[in-house]
Amino acid sequence: ICGITFMHTVNAQDNRKVAIGFKVSPNFAWTRMMEGPMENNGLGLGFSYGLMGDINIANNPNYWLSTELLITSMPSKISTNQTLWSKDSSSSKGGIPYNNASFNYNLQYLQIPITLKLKTNEIGNFKYWGQLGLSPAFLMQQKLKTVADKSIYGNGVQSHNPNLDGNNKYDFYGDEGTQGADGGGFKGNGAFQDDIRKARISLIIGAGIETKISGKTMLTAGLRFDNAFSDAFVDDAVDGRNNFLGIHVGVLF
Repeated sequence: ICGITFMHTVNAQDNRKVAIGFKVSPNFAWTRMMEGPMENNGLGLGFSYGLMGDINIANNPNYWLSTELLITSMPSKISTNQTLWSKDSSSSKGGIPYNNASFNYNLQYLQIPITLKLKTNEIGNFKYWGQLGLSPAFLMQQKLKTVADKSIYGNGVQSHNPNLDGNNKYDFYGDEGTQGADGGGFKGNGAFQDDIRKARISLIIGAGIETKISGKTMLTAGLRFDNAFSDAFVDDAVDGRNNFLGIHVGVLF
């Protein structure tokens, strides 16, 4: 598992003021359920890549403002032990029951992290750094595969875009088979609206090390925890936060 960060300074001295580069990082994602009948259904493997930039603060080599522009894929797996009910188009009420339902989301966000990065002076052959900040993100792509004791799909379909209005037929309307007057949720037991919110905000905590390879070339390695503040799901009866732990190894020039 590795990531590569290519850095370029705007001046030729060791005490560089601005650095820009490219970053890649795998991540391990999960969903922390806060409310509702859903539960996390395991880890998923995601990936981040994009541009990054560090800006020195107050001419102090220990203080940096770090900004990034990342494309982040983030799997989200949830399931429920409740019986869910799909809408029966042939009836004004009721529907078709589904048991042991699981929802495997493949989500992609545009992330714009802004963090304060603190670096130590060289200790032995290493510098240590930590970072803390926020990451607003915007949903770019979403795909969902829903699995239950019987298929909800037909005609060779294996997944769907949960936010597309034409795919509302894959939502579960509950045992009453009706949607609320405000359009924001479904009535009855066994209901679940599978749409994903278009914006996400999270807290970033990271730490790592740097060591010199040759000249100004540095090897860096670190971990990042991305902890969501915002609910990922549109359904008012469900509150879940999609989080991940990222790992990277890079080279700074």
